[in-house]
Amino acid sequence: MTSDDRPTVQPAMDPMDDLVLAVRGDGDSSAPDYELPPAVTLDQASDVLGLDRADGLRMAEAGTYPLKVIPVGPEGYRVGTAPLIRAAGLGAVREALRIEG
Repeated sequence: MTSDDRPTVQPAMDPMDDLVLAVRGDGDSSAPDYELPPAVTLDQASDVLGLDRADGLRMAEAGTYPLKVIPVGPEGYRVGTAPLIRAAGLGAVREALRIEG
């Protein structure tokens, strides 16, 4: 099993005092392997899940999106990064967000 299969995900603050998710591939390190945003756009989540963006929006509006969506503003949605990692894997999320590591 690689470290990406079962990462630990915890809230943290980055050096600029912004909330991030500290993702560690193994429990032996005190420093995170990656810092990811707590939530991603619906379009980013749909890409990770292999959904067409328009279909993802329709599903979010209908309440049938495969993950919990967070309404933001009058017409926007976000999806939590931790549930997305659990659903699609850290590698897919890292690639979609273009996180190096």
